[in-house]
Amino acid sequence: MRIYKGLIFNPVSGTRLEIFDPGYLVVSAQGLIEGCFAHNPLKRFPGAKTVDLGQKVIIPGLVDTHVHLPQYAFAGIGNLELLPWLEKYTFPRESKFRERKLAAEAAEIFFDDLALNGTTTALVYGTIHHEATDLAFRAAEKKGLRVIMGKVMMDRQSPKSLLEKTQDSLLESEKLIRKWHGKDNGRLQYALTPRFAITCSTDLMRGAAALAKKYGAYIQTHLSENKNEIAFVKKLFPKAKNYTDVYDSCGLLGSKTIMAHCIHLGPGERKTLNKSGTKIAHCPTSNRFLQSGVMPYRKWLREGLCVGLGTDVAGGYSLSMLNEMKEAIETSKTYNILNPKSPEKIITPAEALYLATLGGAKVLSLDKEIGNFTPGKEADFIVLDPLPSDPFKGKSSYQSPLETLSRLIYRAGAESVVATFVRGKAINNNLK
Repeated sequence: MRIYKGLIFNPVSGTRLEIFDPGYLVVSAQGLIEGCFAHNPLKRFPGAKTVDLGQKVIIPGLVDTHVHLPQYAFAGIGNLELLPWLEKYTFPRESKFRERKLAAEAAEIFFDDLALNGTTTALVYGTIHHEATDLAFRAAEKKGLRVIMGKVMMDRQSPKSLLEKTQDSLLESEKLIRKWHGKDNGRLQYALTPRFAITCSTDLMRGAAALAKKYGAYIQTHLSENKNEIAFVKKLFPKAKNYTDVYDSCGLLGSKTIMAHCIHLGPGERKTLNKSGTKIAHCPTSNRFLQSGVMPYRKWLREGLCVGLGTDVAGGYSLSMLNEMKEAIETSKTYNILNPKSPEKIITPAEALYLATLGGAKVLSLDKEIGNFTPGKEADFIVLDPLPSDPFKGKSSYQSPLETLSRLIYRAGAESVVATFVRGKAINNNLK
């Protein structure tokens, strides 16, 4: 058993953040949270080893609800909108994942960098390739991260190099589910991954829904990201009431379904998502980078939709969830600039932290296991050094806990992540 002493932030809800300055995080030998305390609990836990982190910061592990492994190589490149960007960058890159060596190397780099950035849980897109996805699961297993992932499914409106036969796509997905879904007591799980309605036939989407139901697996796809995308979907599915209805009619919606982006949803679509329990991955960096739009986060929240944050690399340019928190805050300000007659409450640093931790865990239906420091949860957490992001290295007067949190969100990156723990085990550790 270990007791970690430092400045602790424990998100309880979107409006409540517990701060322990200093605090004591107790982690059992089994990798579970015993509790957070304002005073040294050593008498309560005799024999525990105390790790004094000084002025370092402890927060729950960061949760990325939407990211593309194969796209990491071209993060930060391109100035196109979604559909031409896919044609120029995404599809050519993903086609290369038929090469085993390239796929293995890309997966290792990707998961190493997730850990270095403090991400402990991620919902990940692979490519259409069975072997590449299997190699990615092996890399995630070895690294020790908590990962939900799936091979992308595409059986129409796709480049020849990425075009699958419907039945082959379903059979290969099922093989991967049987091998990986629930591995290591649920640390690794499977997500059926129809790319989006444009590249998927009705038969493929219905087949994916059936597999998800059969095995209790997740479903991930994209919804209402770009206006040209929406128009294309309408052309391909003229009988559907709207974009969301395409997925609903195929049985893809539900409490373990995560829809990325959801910027331009109509009222009926929002009701359908809410009623089905479908979750939303909000990707503010990508939404701006690909010029897709500004998601009205606060409105979706008021209507009862469950929202977390996703980097959407490589539509997003960084794997850092600290950066995504910053972008979420700045996007909420942009929304007010664009809607001066009906401004919304700006996302605070405390709320941004919630979205990247407990909020993300709720999106992934994992909030009973991870997301904050509630006793009994699994000990996924990270240690941050606030000094690299502080121009005066702790010597200025701006050192309150909330000022420290804000500075970390706005100025910190991987260089500030000192250690990353999953189930109490360090998967990245530079503690001295």
